[in-house]
Amino acid sequence: MEEEEVLEEVLEEVLEEEEVMEEMLEEEEMLEEEEEVMEEMLEEEVMEEMLEEEEVMEEMLEEEEVMEEMLEEEEVL
Repeated sequence: MEEEEVLEEVLEEVLEEEEVMEEMLEEEEMLEEEEEVMEEMLEEEVMEEMLEEEEVMEEMLEEEEVMEEMLEEEEVL
């Protein structure tokens, strides 16, 4: 009878450990999902910044063209 009790205790401990491991696994999966979402957000942010930089460069180019035209007109005068 004692051996059976010991076996039951060991089984209970193993089951508890398994439960803890499952919880840890679930937490790890959640963390991985959160990390993926953060990476996606970061990628979107980087893309937005690149687009903004491109817009600024286009504006600078347009301004440069206008300045060149003004210089050409001035030269003609």
